[in-house]
Amino acid sequence: MPRLSFHVLIGLLLVAALGRPAGAQEAPEARRYALLIGGLGGQPAYTEAFRTYLFETRRALIERFGLPESHVTVLAEPRLQDEPFVEDVSSAEVIRARFEALAARVTPADEVFVWLFGHGSADAGGARLNIPRRDLADADYAALVEALPAERIVFINTAPASAPFIEHLSAPGRIVITATRTPSQRNETRFPQYLVEALTTPAADLDRDGALSVREAFVYAAEATDRSFREANTLPTEDALLDDDGDGVGHRVGELAESPDGHLAAVTYFGRREPALAAGGPAGEETAALLQERDALERAIADLKSRKARLDEDDYYAQLEALFVRLARLNERLDPQTP
Repeated sequence: MPRLSFHVLIGLLLVAALGRPAGAQEAPEARRYALLIGGLGGQPAYTEAFRTYLFETRRALIERFGLPESHVTVLAEPRLQDEPFVEDVSSAEVIRARFEALAARVTPADEVFVWLFGHGSADAGGARLNIPRRDLADADYAALVEALPAERIVFINTAPASAPFIEHLSAPGRIVITATRTPSQRNETRFPQYLVEALTTPAADLDRDGALSVREAFVYAAEATDRSFREANTLPTEDALLDDDGDGVGHRVGELAESPDGHLAAVTYFGRREPALAAGGPAGEETAALLQERDALERAIADLKSRKARLDEDDYYAQLEALFVRLARLNERLDPQTP
């Protein structure tokens, strides 16, 4: 098969993107859940900052991206227990219990988002989010996540010294984001401010398709963080990383284009417009099946892109063409009026 030309590839990309029809109902086969964990603030200013991150993230997930309130759980330090959006204290025991409850609830088709906000630390025993009483280390969170049956999990640690979480949590089907590149980056991080901002500003939707991907949110937040240091004329004290190919090696925003990372994150969405499902019956079942097939194709494309450097060039482009053609045809079936 001849290599896919640049213009044909761009055309297929546009068809695939424009083929995401407007409408508004999430397929029940792909439910989304979020667990938001806030650590100890210590000082009132930090407690307030972490409260804001938790509140704004929860509000965006529910109001903008359509997660049911019952699917979003917020845990926070004791000082915030009177806040109406906080369900329980963020102690090790409660965190374990919430993960266990989530593991009993989700299915392989579901998506789970885990967010950590707070102070962080790292030593020979691992990296941690500072929570009430005994902290949980990166290996503890890895074990909790491993018990979740969901095949796609997004784990975001916005704390200082969070880099080791990538090595411990990386696995196929997972997107792991940390605010720092090394455990020695211990200053309070600016990254969470801009990551939360990405959930609320239209500017983070970089391709203007009406859906915010995890990659877009990461790029927006990481670039804004870098810009804040340049504008203040100070050396950066943090470098956010993203890993989504399961190799345990994250990449910075400026490295994504030439790395195997970022492809799964590009087809994983905080919220996405879907065609409305018919109220039961064959039509609704067919649409749900097509949505599942689309997600599988997008994941196959992401996986292929992550393996580009290891494939013969002609073979890579032939496989990519075949996948994009299938995706374009499937999107036409989902939205027959797409030009």
